[in-house]
Amino acid sequence: MFKRMSVLLLVLAVFLMVGCSKPPEVEMSAADTAMQAAKTAESETYAPQAYRMALDTLNAAKAAKQEQDSKFALFRKYGKSKEMFVSAKALMEKAGVDAKAEKERMRAELQSMLADVKMVLDSAQVALDKAPVGKGNKADIELIKNDLAGVNAAYTAAEAEFQAEKFMTCKAKLETVRTRAQAIITEIEAAKAKKSGK
Repeated sequence: MFKRMSVLLLVLAVFLMVGCSKPPEVEMSAADTAMQAAKTAESETYAPQAYRMALDTLNAAKAAKQEQDSKFALFRKYGKSKEMFVSAKALMEKAGVDAKAEKERMRAELQSMLADVKMVLDSAQVALDKAPVGKGNKADIELIKNDLAGVNAAYTAAEAEFQAEKFMTCKAKLETVRTRAQAIITEIEAAKAKKSGK
C-alpha cells in the first residue's frame, strides 16, 4: 500500500512539473523595459504606428498571461504569452530605432526650413524698410510693422523649439511664420501701391 502511494505521489509530482509551466516574468520585464526605452525615444510622437503595434502586442501578451494566471496551476500554459512578450520587446526596440531615425530626418528638414523662413522674414523687413510712408498709407505701414514684430517673435519661439528638439511644434510654428511673412510682403506691396495712388 505504501509503495503504491509513493509511486502515485511520484507520478503526481512529475505531472505537476510538466503541466505547470513557469510564468514569463523575465520576458515581460524585458518587454516593459523596451517600452520605457521606446517612450524615451519619443516613439509615440515620431513612430506612432510602430509604437501602437508594439503596445498592442504587449497588451495582448499581458492579457494572455493573466488568462493563464487565472487557471488552475496544472492547466497553465505560458508558451503563447512568452512568445508575445518576446515579439513585443522586438517591436518596441524597432519603434525606438524608427523614432530616432525620424527625429534625425526632421532635424535636417527643419534646419533647412529655418534658413528658408529666415530669408522670407529678411525679405519682408527689407520691403518694409524700403516702403514709402505717407499720408495715404502711414497707418497701414504701422500695422505691418507690428505684424512683422509678432512674426519675428514667433520665429524666435520656433528656434527655441528646435533647440529643445520639439520638432513637431517647431515645424508647425515655422509653417505659420512663413505664411504670415509672405502675407506681410503682399500687404507691403499693397501699401506701396496705395501711397503711389495705383
